[in-house]
Amino acid sequence: MHRPPMYLSGSKWNTRKRRRRSNPGRILFLLLLIAGVIYVERVVVPQTPPLFVVTPIPTRSPANIILEADSLFQAGKLAQAEQAYQEAIFIDPQEADYYTELARIQVFAGKYSEAVTNASNAILLDPDYAIANAVLGWALIFQSEIEPESADILEALRKIEKAVELNPNSALVRAYYAEVIIDENVAAFQQAGEQAQLAVQMDPNLLEAQRAVGYVWERTGNYDRAFEAYQNALRINPNLAMIHIALGNMYFNNGESRSAIDSYIRASTLAPQDVIPLRLIAQAYARDGEFGKASQYAQSAVDLKPASPRLHGDLGRMYYKNTDYDSAIESLALAIHGGPYQQGVQVAGLPLDPGDPVLVEFYYMYGLALAKQGQCDLAADLSEALITGVPDNEIATFNAQEILILCGLIDPPEEPETT
Repeated sequence: MHRPPMYLSGSKWNTRKRRRRSNPGRILFLLLLIAGVIYVERVVVPQTPPLFVVTPIPTRSPANIILEADSLFQAGKLAQAEQAYQEAIFIDPQEADYYTELARIQVFAGKYSEAVTNASNAILLDPDYAIANAVLGWALIFQSEIEPESADILEALRKIEKAVELNPNSALVRAYYAEVIIDENVAAFQQAGEQAQLAVQMDPNLLEAQRAVGYVWERTGNYDRAFEAYQNALRINPNLAMIHIALGNMYFNNGESRSAIDSYIRASTLAPQDVIPLRLIAQAYARDGEFGKASQYAQSAVDLKPASPRLHGDLGRMYYKNTDYDSAIESLALAIHGGPYQQGVQVAGLPLDPGDPVLVEFYYMYGLALAKQGQCDLAADLSEALITGVPDNEIATFNAQEILILCGLIDPPEEPETT
């Protein structure tokens, strides 16, 4: 018997499938989702840098860096100019010219040891590079002003003479040559003057050429002519401490202490890491009898270069003139004997040198300060060292006897009878 099909009413197992109506919104959503996946795969992912990989930083062109450094130098921003050349060296450490220009800037900034190092690096890269040899000779001369015991003026002369042989047509080389000649032997002023004038003829707008003319005139005592040449250099670049120092020296030599101090302060502002302006300010104040201010500036110089025995000697000399004998003894002892200073700095002592009148003065001032404070054993040793070490120095031998008189070891000389 044929039975009709059976259906379970209300059951989900209904075997008759009902047709669902399509949803346009859902289809649109799916299409957008598929398009998004394709975009991410083909566009976003290729442009995304891999994780944990350093993104390369664009490197500046050395030529642009050098242009910037020259502009900074002209503006007197020597620290920034140094940084620019150091950046150029980092990019191309085999370029001797970068080390040479860095050394030149460092001389103007008063960083003479660093300048010697960088000029030497340039010569290691190119031994026959004339400008590098000239800058090294020039830097050695400046270093000798601060640390005569560590600088070699004869080596400076050798380097500059080699530079002249390599490039006799360089105005810069001739200018440096003039300065080194007069520093090595002031009696050679005529040869130095010829070299300086030759540099000006080659390039009248070269700062170092005008400075060289002024320097030669200054060393020969022609301060008016020197002042004129330094003014010419100042017109070329008014933002360099070295030129303001030179002008200050001219004021000082003409007895105009206040104008000299103003120039030195301007120089110190432009080159805050240079101890020379600070030493000169102290000297100018001392000449006017303002030893307290002189001591302050001498201390500032020590703070910049605490390992320099000469700066400690300068400070001790100012303390002595200000009758602060205990402080004078402390500073002069470091200059002469050496020893530890603040923050672990070690100072090397300076042996007595008959050819160094400033160092001789350190010795007899130290002995006098000791005698005035009753430390006569040490004072007597200083007196003996002066009498035997610099017998031809009348000022030193006079003070050596004064030390013994203060300590009661000899009688003062009898006063001549007056009529």
